[in-house]
Amino acid sequence: MAVTRRIRGAGCGWGAVAAYVVLAVVVSGVLLGVQERVGLDAAALSLAQFGPAVAVAVVVVVCGNRIRGVVTAAVPWRVVGADVATLVGVVALLGVLVAMAAVLGGMTLVGPRAVGEIPFLVFLVFQLVGAAGEEVGWRGFLQPALEFRYGRLVAVGVTGLIWALWHVRAFTMGPVVAGSFLVAAMGFAVVLGYLANGSFVQRVVTATIGHWLINVTLYLVMGDDTLGVPQVCYYAGASFLVAALVLSWSVARDSARQKVLAGSSE
Repeated sequence: MAVTRRIRGAGCGWGAVAAYVVLAVVVSGVLLGVQERVGLDAAALSLAQFGPAVAVAVVVVVCGNRIRGVVTAAVPWRVVGADVATLVGVVALLGVLVAMAAVLGGMTLVGPRAVGEIPFLVFLVFQLVGAAGEEVGWRGFLQPALEFRYGRLVAVGVTGLIWALWHVRAFTMGPVVAGSFLVAAMGFAVVLGYLANGSFVQRVVTATIGHWLINVTLYLVMGDDTLGVPQVCYYAGASFLVAALVLSWSVARDSARQKVLAGSSE
């Protein structure tokens, strides 16, 4: 279970949180324009993914000590390893569910093939770097900032909603795509938000690996057309199921830990 603690100062105020969200959207939009100019295939690497990391860097420089009031406590690295192992299992289950739905729906699985002119191995590296760019902001900064004030469930939900809406394109493709993508993003937010624990670095490492695995798994099943119908419906349903599993497991784990702590204090 993650622990937040006040180090000094007034904590991460709403001004810093709002500044981060606005900057993440604006910088990502600018980077999309840059992407069009350089001609990099967005299916291989979207430069917009670095918007959250840039936003965090700006907020840290501008706000300084005012955002150091909330720090997530580090956990032993063996706990991080267990979280990553759990993520691997959860994403494997996600992949099986999505692949089964796709096959039953008459789709042919894509497999490890090149993305345009980008070799698959290079695509894997690009996806890892892009996932890190996002997770520095979402699970590294925004969720912990909200978690200190409102607890994990609310923090995961709000972070997931903002993260989903940040993917503006998905909400311009009709109600089916928009609704399905929202469900999927919220499900993935639960998975990443509950299984990424510890310090800033530990959370970013775990969430980056999980984010990367999700993106690569979806590509292996359906290629880069992840906003097509019915594909988006397939992984929306699967993400809901694995999120419910992770949430139930996390609640049971935390309850068991609290009972142990209560028993040891008697």
